[in-house]
Amino acid sequence: MTYWKKCGIAFLAFTLNAACTLVGPSTWAHDDEDHTHETPVKVPAGITYAPTAVPDRIVLTWAEDPTTTQSVTWRTDTSVETAIVEFATAEDGPLFVNHTQEKAAKSETLETDLGLAKYHSVTLSGLVPNTKYVYRVGDGVNWSEWAHFITASDQADPFSFVYVGDAQNDLKAHWSRLVRQAYSDAPRAAFLLHAGDLVNRADSDAEWGEWFYAQGFIPRSTPCVAVPGNHEQSKIANEETGEVTRRLTNHWERVFEFPSNGPESSRESVYWMDYQGVRFIGLDSNNDVESQAVWLEKVLQDNPQNWTVITFHHPIYSSKRGRDNSELRDLWQPLFDKYKVDLVLNGHDHTYARTGLMAHGSEKNVPSGIRAQSEIAGTVYVVSVSGPKMYELGREPYMQRVAEDTQLYQIITVDGDELRYVARTAVGRPYDGFTLTKRGGKPNQLVENVPDTPERVRPEADVAEAEPVKRNADQVPVVTSSLRLTNPEAKDQDDLCVWRDKQSPERSVIIASDKSANRLFVYDLDGKLTQSIEVSKPGNVDLRYDVPFQGEQIDLVAVNQREDGFKLRLFRVDHETRELVAIDQGGIATGPNYGGCLYRSAVDDGLYFFTTSKEDGCEQIELSETVNGFYTGKKVRHLDVGMSEGAVADDQLGLVYVATETEGVWRFEAEPTGQPEGTLILQIGDNGIQGDLEGVALSYDDNQIRYLTVSDQGSNTFHVLPMVGGSSTYRFSIENAEETDGIEVVTDSFGPKFPKGFFACHSNHDESCPILITPLPSILNALGTN
Repeated sequence: MTYWKKCGIAFLAFTLNAACTLVGPSTWAHDDEDHTHETPVKVPAGITYAPTAVPDRIVLTWAEDPTTTQSVTWRTDTSVETAIVEFATAEDGPLFVNHTQEKAAKSETLETDLGLAKYHSVTLSGLVPNTKYVYRVGDGVNWSEWAHFITASDQADPFSFVYVGDAQNDLKAHWSRLVRQAYSDAPRAAFLLHAGDLVNRADSDAEWGEWFYAQGFIPRSTPCVAVPGNHEQSKIANEETGEVTRRLTNHWERVFEFPSNGPESSRESVYWMDYQGVRFIGLDSNNDVESQAVWLEKVLQDNPQNWTVITFHHPIYSSKRGRDNSELRDLWQPLFDKYKVDLVLNGHDHTYARTGLMAHGSEKNVPSGIRAQSEIAGTVYVVSVSGPKMYELGREPYMQRVAEDTQLYQIITVDGDELRYVARTAVGRPYDGFTLTKRGGKPNQLVENVPDTPERVRPEADVAEAEPVKRNADQVPVVTSSLRLTNPEAKDQDDLCVWRDKQSPERSVIIASDKSANRLFVYDLDGKLTQSIEVSKPGNVDLRYDVPFQGEQIDLVAVNQREDGFKLRLFRVDHETRELVAIDQGGIATGPNYGGCLYRSAVDDGLYFFTTSKEDGCEQIELSETVNGFYTGKKVRHLDVGMSEGAVADDQLGLVYVATETEGVWRFEAEPTGQPEGTLILQIGDNGIQGDLEGVALSYDDNQIRYLTVSDQGSNTFHVLPMVGGSSTYRFSIENAEETDGIEVVTDSFGPKFPKGFFACHSNHDESCPILITPLPSILNALGTN
C-alpha cells in the first residue's frame, strides 16, 4: 500500500469517527470485533522536506562587511517567480510596517536527490552599525515571520559567539538539543561558527533539512559562519574512466552567502571577515592548501585587528593518533606563529581536545601543567564535536583538557584585551575554560579556568594482543607511552614516585624530582602540573604510607638534597589538596649523598633512609620523631657497595636492592643489624645488560610474586627480574625513553585511565627530560606475559 493511500484511509477513518462523535454513541464498532491497526509508516523524506511556496531554510550570513550589511538566504519550490526581502529598523511596536523597504533576491535552482528547489539570496547594504533590524522574506503573498538581526558595531565592542565542531549525524534526533541548549546559554551570541561537517552526506537534501530543523528559528536571527568539512565534499565519478573526484557540494553556495574574498579556486569556502576587533579567517583544509597558504599570509600581514581567530575542519593537533595532519601543520602553523594567531578552532576527530599555547614543533617539548600564566608564545588549538558520532581519544601530553563520548559547544567572549572561552556539554554543564589576555607586545597570558567537572574519558580497555614492535638490533620489544609529563620549568626530571589516593585512585599524583631545575614537580594523571616546590638539586624521591607523625598517620615523601648542604627533605601529602607540605624544618643532614630510598621495618616499625653515593658505600639513616614533633636522622650502618644511585627496599622481606653503575644490582639485608656485605643478583654482562644501571623498582603480581625492574642506560633497555631464583630477565624498551634514570612500577588500579597500573620512567630524549607513562598491560602484552 502506498503512503498516500494509507493517508487516505487514515483521513477517512478520522472523518467517520468524528461524525459518530457528533451524532451520539458509535454504531460502527462492536466489542466483539477484532480491532487491527495499520503499522505506522515512515513519512518519506521527499514529503517531510519538500519545498513549498512558503519560505523555509532561512539563514542569516555575511557576504560583506557585518557593520553595514546583512545577507539572508532561503528556499522555496520552483513555483515562486519573485523573491524579496522586506526590512526596517526594529521598533518597540508593530508600526515599523509603515516604513519598510524591499529588496529583490537573486534566485538559483538546485536539483537535489529529492527534486528541484529554488534558493534565494539577498545582501542588504547601507545599514547602520550596531542597529537592530526587522525583516521577513517571501514572494509578496507567502511570507516568513518577522525576525530580528543586529548589525555589528564599528567599534571593538564586547561580543560573544558560539563555536561547534561536527554536527554531522542524527541531526534531528541528537544535535537539536545541543544547539538549542547553546542558544539558551548564549541567546545574544553574535553568530554561530561551524568548523565543518555540518551534515554527513554532502548531497543529501534530507540531511540539510534536518540541519535546519534542528536549529528551529535560531539561524533566522543568529547568523551562521561556517567552513566545509570532508563531509561537505561531493563525489563526482567520471563516466568514461570511472575516476572519482571530490568537490564542494552544490548545496554550499545555495545555502550560504559568505565573502568572496578568498582565492579564486575556493569561492565562499575560504574567506575572512572582521567583527568588532577580531579578524575571523575561514580555511578549507580539504583542498588546495598550498595556494591558501599564500593567500593567508597576505590576509594576516594586512590585519589591523586586535585578535585573530582561524577556523578550518582538520586539526593541526589531532585528538586521535593515526589522524595526524602533519602536512597541514608544517604548511600553515609557521604562519600562525609568525603573525601571532590567537585561537584556532577545528573539528573532524569526534572527540574533544584543547591545547595550551603552542608553536610549531612545541608538541615535542610542551608544558602540560595548568599554570596561572604561561610564558610560551603560541596559539591555543581546539578540536570539538557537537553531534553524537564519537571516536576514541588518542591523548597527547600537550592536551590540557580532553573528552570522549561528549557533545560540546563553546561560548567565546571577546572583551577588549581579554578573550574568555567556556566549553559546555549538551546539558549546559561547564567542562573546560580559559582566558587569554593581550599584554602589549608580549605573548598572550593564558589562565586556565578548568571547572571541577570530572574529565569524561572511556575506561581504559585492555590492550589488544598483537605482534609487538621490536628493535632491529636486539629484538627487544618497543612500547609506546600514553602520557608525557613536563612543564616550562622542567630541565632534568630524573626520578619520581607515585602517590595513590586510596579512596579515589583517579586523584593520584606523580611526584618528579628535577635536579637541574631545583624543583619537585607534582602532576595529576591527566599530565597537568599541580604543584612546584623548590629543593636544591634533589636526587631520588620515595614515599611511604601511614607513617606516624605528630599523633596522626601521614603519607611521607622523602628526597635527598645534593646542594646547599647534603640533606634529606621530608614532606607529607595533603589528601585534600594533593600538595606536598614540608615537615622537616629545612632538612636532615646526611653527609654526601647521590640517591637513595626509604625503608620501613616490619620488625619494629622503624623508619630509615638509605643514601647512595658517588663514592664507595651506602649509609643507612634512622629517622625518628623528636619531642618537638619533627624528624631527626642518625646513621646506623654502612653498606659496602660501589658508586650507586638507584635503590629500592622490600619492607615485607627486610631487603634493599642497590643498582651500581659498573657491577650490577646488589641485595642487602635492610635491618640495621644486618650484615654490611651484599649479594650480586644481577650482573652487568648477563642478559644483554651493558652497564650504568640507574633506576630500580619493585612490584608484585596477583600471585604476590615479586619483580625487580632495572633501567640499563647502556642499552636504553629495562630488565625485569622475577624474584623466584635465577637471573634471567624479561627485556623491553619505551619509545623515546633514552638514558633513563628513575623508574616506577605500580600495579594497583588508578581509575579509568590506568585501571591496571602503569610504568613510569625518566627520559633524556629531549631537553626537558620528561616522565613517560605507559599502561602496564601494554608492556605485559609486549612481553607476552599478560
